Amino acid sequence: MKITISIDDIHPEVGWGMEGDECMYYLDELNKEFGAKYTLFIPSNYHNKAKLSEHKEWIDWLKSKGYFELAAHGHYHQCERKDIGECEFFELDTFDKARDRINLMMTEWGKVKHIPDGWRNPGWLGHPVAIKELSKTFNYAAIHYEHNHNIPWSCKTFFGHDGINTTDIKIHNNDIVMFQSHIAGDWNDNVWNEDNYNQMKLSLEHLSKMNLEFKTLNECL
Repeated sequence: MKITISIDDIHPEVGWGMEGDECMYYLDELNKEFGAKYTLFIPSNYHNKAKLSEHKEWIDWLKSKGYFELAAHGHYHQCERKDIGECEFFELDTFDKARDRINLMMTEWGKVKHIPDGWRNPGWLGHPVAIKELSKTFNYAAIHYEHNHNIPWSCKTFFGHDGINTTDIKIHNNDIVMFQSHIAGDWNDNVWNEDNYNQMKLSLEHLSKMNLEFKTLNECL
């Protein structure tokens, strides 16, 4: 059985995944104690204020850790429409819109010398037209069971929805336990704070009694 821990919205801003942030301390500690690995879903210009191309040293620092996979999670992680939250790729409903945004995103990744294997929709939702283009760009997509709406992907997909704050652990994708989380934020209770770190420790202590192996999502391909 494999365990994968995914973390959304991490970006180069204090409190959201920078060196010295409390949330990053928790990730380091779980790696030291259990050998935990993580797939980080990173927007390439979060809220139009955190271009990856201006923070190559941050990307290099994350990669130097050796237990992070860096994956894509939109460009702006924002929408012009106000009725769909931050489901950026849900409002990109034409080929040209989707391809232009993907090109913006991949240009930022190219400037930091990293091409991500994986993708997760910002806000979990994506328009079918955008998903066709995303399927051509990435080797896999990480999808929420409750928010896929039976939209087909032509790339590999990983399904899951277990949070780091949960005690109801399920096995997905035949033999993978996927813990999903957000690095920070006040819009849900599934973030890397002290309470959830302690809950995650309990979960891993229980699961470590089984024949387990920590993997990033691209290592599960």
